[in-house]
Amino acid sequence: MSSALPVSVRVRILDREYPLRVAPGAEAYTVPLAARGAARLRRRRPQRPSQPDMTHAVLVALELAEELYAARAETDRLRARLEIEAASLSERIEAVLGSGDGAAGTEPETPDE
Repeated sequence: MSSALPVSVRVRILDREYPLRVAPGAEAYTVPLAARGAARLRRRRPQRPSQPDMTHAVLVALELAEELYAARAETDRLRARLEIEAASLSERIEAVLGSGDGAAGTEPETPDE
């Protein structure tokens, strides 16, 4: 756990300013992240102008959670595919190294120094 003190940063979302305390260095992505969230809220507002801002905020939070879930599922799918490919390549390498001149199990030659 870091002993660095949090730093204050201010973000503006839907005409309101929010002071936030974040870890040192986190302000570099907190401000742009808040700006992206605010832009999404501004795009959503005209779609349902009669809804309170809190409803818009909840809907945007659910959209973001859905996107995060989908991204994690894709990451898991790609990781599993990579593991299968790596195992397949490893087997092929072992097969190539194990066949041939009967040198399987010997140490690779090192260049003379």
